[in-house]
Amino acid sequence: MKREFSLLKKILYSLLSFIFLASIFASFNLYKPLQKNKVNKSLADEVTLLKSDDLTFRDLNKNNLLDVYEDHRLTSEIRVNDLLARMTTEEKVGQMFHPPFTLNPDLLMLIYEIAIRGNKLTEAKIVFDNITHFNLYGNPSPSELAKKINYFQQIASKTRLGIPITISSDPIHEVPKGGGVASFSVDGYSKWPSQLGFAATNDPSIIQNFAEIARDEYLATGIRTALHPMSDLATEPRWARNFGTFGSNAELSSKMTLAYMDGFQGKNISAKSVHTMVKHFPGGGPQESGLDPHLYSGRNQNYPGNNFDYHLLPFKDAIKNNLKVIMPYYGIPIGMTNEDVAMGYNKYILSDLLREELGFDGVVCSDWGIITGRHWGVDNLSIRERYKKSLLAGIDQYGGEDDPEQIINLINDNEISIERINNSVRRILINKFDLGLFDNPYVDEKLIKDRVATDKNIASGLDAQRKSIVLLENDGILPLKNEQSIFVDGLDKRIASSFGKVVNDPEKADIIIMYIHTVFNGNQESGLNRLFDNFLSILFPNGDLNFDDEITSKIKKYSKNNNLIVVVDLNRPAILQEIKSLTAGLIGTFGVLDEVIFEAIYGNFNPSGKLPFEIPSSMEEVKKQKEDLPDDTDNPSYEYGYGISY
Repeated sequence: MKREFSLLKKILYSLLSFIFLASIFASFNLYKPLQKNKVNKSLADEVTLLKSDDLTFRDLNKNNLLDVYEDHRLTSEIRVNDLLARMTTEEKVGQMFHPPFTLNPDLLMLIYEIAIRGNKLTEAKIVFDNITHFNLYGNPSPSELAKKINYFQQIASKTRLGIPITISSDPIHEVPKGGGVASFSVDGYSKWPSQLGFAATNDPSIIQNFAEIARDEYLATGIRTALHPMSDLATEPRWARNFGTFGSNAELSSKMTLAYMDGFQGKNISAKSVHTMVKHFPGGGPQESGLDPHLYSGRNQNYPGNNFDYHLLPFKDAIKNNLKVIMPYYGIPIGMTNEDVAMGYNKYILSDLLREELGFDGVVCSDWGIITGRHWGVDNLSIRERYKKSLLAGIDQYGGEDDPEQIINLINDNEISIERINNSVRRILINKFDLGLFDNPYVDEKLIKDRVATDKNIASGLDAQRKSIVLLENDGILPLKNEQSIFVDGLDKRIASSFGKVVNDPEKADIIIMYIHTVFNGNQESGLNRLFDNFLSILFPNGDLNFDDEITSKIKKYSKNNNLIVVVDLNRPAILQEIKSLTAGLIGTFGVLDEVIFEAIYGNFNPSGKLPFEIPSSMEEVKKQKEDLPDDTDNPSYEYGYGISY
């Protein structure tokens, strides 16, 4: 009877959940046409073209006159000043928001977008909230993305002043392997290793080549701001975001950051540039116990080695290299400023250090959701007070937020001056003018197949993957011979079969090849009993870098005949001490395709990658190291820069 009742409850809960979700989707779909109708009724005329001195200009405000801000012969500064004088307070404040838009989201992302962000259409945000910056969520094809962005640009062109939109994206070119939160791979683009993989090549020319190719693929589909690179340093082995860095060495990170910027931006910003938003100022690596600050439990950054300035080095170089947009982190730099509040609220960090000391004159865009979600150190303040404090600290634009009314009210109540707002909006609009968006915001959808994921781009991505592979151990087993029979665990057997004879029984194999991910167990305590934080907690690992018993017991079983090769994707430093004693061959990767792994195993190329951080020998040593010091465990299994060849 108990079992029947329990089953009935499950069925009932499932039914209620289905009804709830169905009602949400139904209401959203019913509301969409109403919003679209309202938007269409509010739009101005189409932008027409004006002729002057045999040149063509876009009549953005539809007054049949060539106004200063419409004249592409003039400097961005002159055009911005003219545009600012024409803008209402509401139009100005709208520029200060940078929310997401979703295209081809999975079910989870769609529920998040509706439940957390509401059901307001992007075009409604453009028309009624005057928002002109959006970042991509979802997995659209290049053609779908270009078409959608062109549509948004057309909507924006019909607003009163015709201010174009700017679309941004997190990295979308990574091989979909390993990873964790903020590890993206969008179908239809060329595929490359993670940032750690680029660091493992130790070659800035490789990453500049990637950045030039990625820039062209971004431009072809309409993305004009890269929410990357991460110039944080991987000094804390337990930190979940190590995979998105250039490793632990500040000098290498600087070199890679500059090459990255040069590839995306060029030396001068133009219509052929994609802005890089270098993050997370002043360095997000020294997280207390490696916990991530997306969650309250990871809100603190520690500097027990007094090494704050070391983490600044890549950012200093980026600022000198014409950086136009920067993102501060969520964390609180404990004891390093006059108040223990998060970077986005910290006046010393954003104004004294970033603006005054380092001379940064570009846009400071907050990390996503610092007002409504991750507001560490100012949790007791109201939303209105958080906006005020962050504005006074130095934030220009709010990532992931979409509530201009709060700032408008602060202005109307004389708590924030319009001059302060003008300073931010001027920086934001200069970037749009410099990118040429006011003069031509559209992309040619017909050219996508000739510019995105071309044979040349794909080949370059594969070559970078090859150069990122690090050979850690080889007892003479590598490279394999084609006639040897192999058993494969964790890799594509179909791909393996094109290299060697694949068998289904490990006992019958000459060689066993096993692929494993670095421990990424998704169980960091949230620290706050809130629905969204509890959801986020499943995306971040705790501090344990040991592999669980299931993995180690399987490795022990496979290793009996001394014929085991282990391939481990090192999205953060794993504890490999026991595994290395059980294997005849050990390979480290940083997001590479299965075919490239087998190419390395069979000697199609000689691995040349070097570790971008040290590999600790035990969790005991990890716990003793200092979060802000690079590679400081007492007895690492492998030192920074280690890597052998055949």
